Amino acid sequence: MPAERRLEDALHLILDDPDDQESTGRGRKRTDREERWHGTAAAYPPDWKTRGYVEYFYRRDTILVRTEHVDLVVETLRESPVPGDVRGPIIPEKVAIDRLRVIGGVTGLVWRYGRTFGSVKAGQPGKFGGKEFGGRRDGRYDDTDALSTPNVLARLEEKLGPDLVTPDTALQLNGNGHPCPATEPARVPGKAACPEPPVSTGICCGTRGWDGRDVFVGVVDGGLVDGVQVWPWMAGVTGDAENPFKAGTTTQIKPYACHGTFVAGCVRTVAPKAKVHVKKAEYIDNRPHAGMAYEHEIIQKMNELMDCGAEVIVCEFDGFTRFHRPLLTFNTFYDKRLRHLNVVIVAPAGNDTTYEPTFPAAYSWVIGVGALSADGNCRASFSNYGGWVDVYAPGVDLVNAFAVGDYECFEDPAPHDVRHFEGLASWSGTSFSTPLVAGMIAARMSATGENAQLAAESLLRLARSQAVPGVGPVLHPHEVCATPRKPCHPTCDCACTH
Repeated sequence: MPAERRLEDALHLILDDPDDQESTGRGRKRTDREERWHGTAAAYPPDWKTRGYVEYFYRRDTILVRTEHVDLVVETLRESPVPGDVRGPIIPEKVAIDRLRVIGGVTGLVWRYGRTFGSVKAGQPGKFGGKEFGGRRDGRYDDTDALSTPNVLARLEEKLGPDLVTPDTALQLNGNGHPCPATEPARVPGKAACPEPPVSTGICCGTRGWDGRDVFVGVVDGGLVDGVQVWPWMAGVTGDAENPFKAGTTTQIKPYACHGTFVAGCVRTVAPKAKVHVKKAEYIDNRPHAGMAYEHEIIQKMNELMDCGAEVIVCEFDGFTRFHRPLLTFNTFYDKRLRHLNVVIVAPAGNDTTYEPTFPAAYSWVIGVGALSADGNCRASFSNYGGWVDVYAPGVDLVNAFAVGDYECFEDPAPHDVRHFEGLASWSGTSFSTPLVAGMIAARMSATGENAQLAAESLLRLARSQAVPGVGPVLHPHEVCATPRKPCHPTCDCACTH
C-alpha cells in the first residue's frame, strides 16, 4: 500500500464521522444531533491530501487562552481593524462566542462549529456576545475561510504576539498518520503464552520488594477492557470501561481498541503489585475509531489522577503541535500544580521516525520514552529520536493483555487480513516502551522508599551511564535497582554480583 494511501486511510478514521450521512455521504443519518458539538477535528494544512503530510490536528473554531487574558483576547477578536485593513473584525459581533470548560487557569473560546447543535438551532447567544452561527448549517466546513482556527490565530498573533493563544490540539495514541501505534496487533500462538517482558519476581540484587507495592500508577488512554483481569498480572487493575468492539458487534475489534489495557499490562509486568488505574480520555467527537483526544480532555484526566493520588502518570497521547510550540493546557497544569509535587509524568516519543519533537514527551519535566529494537542493541526503526528523548526501552514485539475477538487489519503489509485474538496480543510502539519505564519507577519506589522524582532520577542516571552509541540512554525492565554492574553469568537477568 503506497504511503499516500496509508496516510489517507488513517486520516479518514480521524476526520470522517462514520455514522453521519450528512458529513460523509454514506451510512445513516444521526439522531443525536442536538447534544453533539457541531464540528470536530481538522488537519493542518487543509490540503494535506495534496501535500502528503499533516503538521498537526486541532479542534475547529476553538482557541485556548490563559484565563487572565480572556477579556483582552475577546476584545481583540471583536475590535474593528486599523484604517486600511479591509478584512473587518477577526470575529464579527453577530457571531456567538462560547466558553469551553478546560482546567483552572485555561479558558477555551469556541464559535461556529465549536457550538452544539442545540445552541445553534435555538439561536442562543454566546457567553461573549453574538447569537448568529456564522457558518454553513449543513455541517460542511471550509477550513480556509476567515473564521477558521488557523486564520483566527494568525490575526490574533499579529495584534498580541505569539503564545498568548493556541489551538486546542488533538493528540494521538501514536505518531501522526500511523494507524495503530507502530504496528497493528499481531496474534500470539496459543492461550498459554506469557507476557513479554515476563512478569517480574520482585527480586533484584538478591533482595525482595522491587514490585511496586503501594505505589499508584495512573494511565491516561482509551480505557480498560472488561475481563482481562483473568490474567494473573492484571488482577486488581482498575479503570474506566472501554468497549473494544465495533458498534453492533460483540466480536469485531475496532482500531486502537485495547491500547489502555495493553499499556496497563506493561506496567504490571515490571511492577506486579502496583496499583494501576486507567482513565479514559474521550476520543474526538463522534470518531470512535480515531485513537485521538483533544488536549483539554487529556489534561482533565491527568488532573483527576492527581486528585486520586497518582504518583506516576503515563500519558499515552502525543503529537506534533503548531510551530512545534508547547501545549498551553500542559504548561498551565505544570505551573499551577505539578511543579509543587513529587509526581512523575511519562510519555511516548512517538512512532514517526523523526527528530522533530512531540508533546508532551518533549517537555523537560516529562520523561519522553523512545523504543529499542527487539534485540535491545539499537533504536527501533519506527521510534522518534533526538536530544529531547530522555530514555529508550524495549518496544518491539511486546506481549500483553488484549480482547477476545477478530481484528481486521488496514495497514501494510496485510490490509484486510483478519486476525483472531484469545486475550493476548503482540504489539510494538513507543506507547509500550513508556509503561515499562513507569513500572520501573514504581518498582524502585516500593523497594527504596524514594519518592517518584528521586526514583526516576536514579534510573535515568543508570540509563545515561549505559547509553548506546547512536541511540542514547537505555533501560531494560530488570534494571529496577539502577545498579550499573556487569552480570555475573550469561543468563543473569538482575545485574547482581552474586
